[in-house]
Amino acid sequence: MSSANDYGIHYWCVTGDGEPVFVYADRLEITSCGALVAWGGYRKEGARADSEQQLWAAAPGQWKAFFAASLVDRRPVAVEAAT
Repeated sequence: MSSANDYGIHYWCVTGDGEPVFVYADRLEITSCGALVAWGGYRKEGARADSEQQLWAAAPGQWKAFFAASLVDRRPVAVEAAT
C-alpha cells in the first residue's frame, strides 16, 4: 500500500479560512483563474514518477498562502522570521 509521500518530493502547507492542508507534491501551480493545484506522481521505492498527475486542488478564494513545510514540525522551511 502506498503512502502520501510516495506522490511528491516536497511537503507543502496550504492555508485558508479553515485548518491548514499539508500535501506531498512535486510542485504547486497557480492557474490563470487563481486555483492552486498540486502536481506529482506515484513513485515506487523512490524512483522517478512515470507520469505527472493532479493530486489536490483548491478553488480560487479557498486558499490564502502556501509554503514548503518542515517534516519535523510543519513550520516554514528556509524562512528566518515570518512576520
